[in-house]
Amino acid sequence: MSASADPGEAQDPGATVVAESHRQIGFMFGFLVLVCAVAVVRVVTGGQANTAAVIVAILFGIFLVALIPVWLARSRRRARLEITENAIRYVGRDGSVATLSRQQGDELRFVKRHAATMSRTWTLGLTIVGTDTVITPLSLFSRQAVQQACRARGWHFDDHDQVIRRPTIS
Repeated sequence: MSASADPGEAQDPGATVVAESHRQIGFMFGFLVLVCAVAVVRVVTGGQANTAAVIVAILFGIFLVALIPVWLARSRRRARLEITENAIRYVGRDGSVATLSRQQGDELRFVKRHAATMSRTWTLGLTIVGTDTVITPLSLFSRQAVQQACRARGWHFDDHDQVIRRPTIS
């Protein structure tokens, strides 16, 4: 199920809200900034002033400068889960919405699936056991925080992660 919502508005004022983890966002972007900064420094201090070295330094410098505002925006406007007794609603940074309804069941499971058809990367999702509906991506959420919030609202967790080999529509 997909719709659009204003990411600043909660569907249910009584919902428990779990947002993407600042720590995980910071780690991901901090690592990228560090890699870019090290690349620029190595090229600049490497002693080679050829055209290729200058181009590499400029490209990594541009990427570094562009990465910082994206990091700040991503930290301010995080995706979130709104958890109630009847539904779990994922609201993406862009306002897209996906919902798991208690009418489908109340036993949840974390799933790992390929990010795309030919992708080698995996993304974490959440599903109701026995259904094909998957809320994804949850890779930047704290699994423990999601589990605690869901359990506090009466949802149950299957203790086994599932790997989905073929991508499904979220």
